[in-house]
Amino acid sequence: MTHLARLLFLLLLAAGSLAAAEKPLRVVALHSVLAEIAREVGGDRASVIALVPAGVDPHTFDPSAADIRTVADADLVLAAGLHLETYLDRLAANAGTRSRLVPVGEALPLVLSLPTSAAHTHAAHERQNLSAAGEPDPHWWHSIDNVLFASDLVRLELARLRPNQAEAFARNAQAYQQRLFALKAWAAREVARIPSARRHLVTSHDAFGYLARDWGFTVHPLAGLSTESEPDAKHLAHLIDFIRRERIPAVFAEGSVNPKLAQNLSRETGARLGSPLYADGFGPIGSNGSNYEAMMRHNIGAIVGALAPRK
Repeated sequence: MTHLARLLFLLLLAAGSLAAAEKPLRVVALHSVLAEIAREVGGDRASVIALVPAGVDPHTFDPSAADIRTVADADLVLAAGLHLETYLDRLAANAGTRSRLVPVGEALPLVLSLPTSAAHTHAAHERQNLSAAGEPDPHWWHSIDNVLFASDLVRLELARLRPNQAEAFARNAQAYQQRLFALKAWAAREVARIPSARRHLVTSHDAFGYLARDWGFTVHPLAGLSTESEPDAKHLAHLIDFIRRERIPAVFAEGSVNPKLAQNLSRETGARLGSPLYADGFGPIGSNGSNYEAMMRHNIGAIVGALAPRK
């Protein structure tokens, strides 16, 4: 091989290596909100797969063999964390993945929990920070501040994998965060229409603790932190008495659970049945909760529409 041929060969080899290095990062998200964040921050530099499709209950999702292979091929795996994905350890072990697994919830500056003593009564007033022993609340995305934090965490993770594209990730994250700040300002104006005394949120399961913390609500769930938890008769009796006594105007079912319990509660107490809320992630494509802004606008709008005083 001549010197010129050898030089051309090395140049072609280097070009091929560079092209391979610049392929979009393979990101697998185990929650619909994380899939959106990764797409927004990664842009065309990330190929994002939502392993848990929008509209599917993440509490009951069980990964298939094909899902495990998808995780094994990823550069980055984003999980909601805080025990939402009960299969997470099994998934990582079976995939034998070389990718970095990031449980986003564990990195949040403030995690809410329900103390073990309240696990069966679902007493909303006993909710506290995770510094005390208890069951962590994994529904962190109902706080816009948490999604802002998560978007910055995803930016750092992508930049760690592809340092030469860090500036692009930063620009994408900033653009996404600007929309989130606008969404937060809108939510503040809407929630202000509900007097503090009327900020009682009766829901199918205990999924709105972070929203309640941000906007001054008290959550009164029929069941616990998982859609698989079952309400007990004593708790339901107390809740019925509370709704009647406090004249709570509305109760809410959720799109991911059977609405029958909430419907029965509405009939028993005379409270209206509000529009179903998106509790555990985005609704199906084409629904009015199929992305983060749409989900939050729907939930806040439904809550304000049902609880704010009628003019």
